[in-house]
Amino acid sequence: MANALTVRAYVNTGSGAAWRDIGTGEKLLFQKAGTFAYGEGGAITVGEYNGGTHVISAANEDICTTAHQANLEYSTDTGHYKVNGGSETAFDSTHPATTECLNVHVTCSPNAALTAASVFVYGTGEADAPAGLTIYGVLQGAVSPVWASVAGSAAALNLGTAASAATHDKYFGLTLTPTANGALTGTLKASVTVV
Repeated sequence: MANALTVRAYVNTGSGAAWRDIGTGEKLLFQKAGTFAYGEGGAITVGEYNGGTHVISAANEDICTTAHQANLEYSTDTGHYKVNGGSETAFDSTHPATTECLNVHVTCSPNAALTAASVFVYGTGEADAPAGLTIYGVLQGAVSPVWASVAGSAAALNLGTAASAATHDKYFGLTLTPTANGALTGTLKASVTVV
């Protein structure tokens, strides 16, 4: 008996779109709009937001070669977003769709409740915001969702609780903009309390 947590992306690697664990050594890459380009070719300009979201291997190769993770982008204010460069949409309890978000997937054996769940992105230490980035998260399915900072543990996005079950799924979106030039990184941390 054991409990497990994975972060998943909704991608198509050639066998149809499906939820796929982001595996050990794999990374989320946020880049400018356009075809996949690791490094300088995909660099987001300071003050602009991500135009593409990819799951990449430890060798920095695109895993989602047939269909990428949907890209959620900050729009005119914290209450609006764009998906895959489309038109501006207001957040509500069904927008964005779950398949346009990332997924914290928890399996429980035996069945268990979630008494806490959160995600955040950190830099040097968990309390530290990633250097050179403004990063926002949003909870999918919330009554009045808005973009909010998820930079560092003090700004963790609360994903809520859940009654006892064998599996739990919490969905969230991320968007970012560089505030400095360079190769910018952060570590995504998802945490749950299972009882």
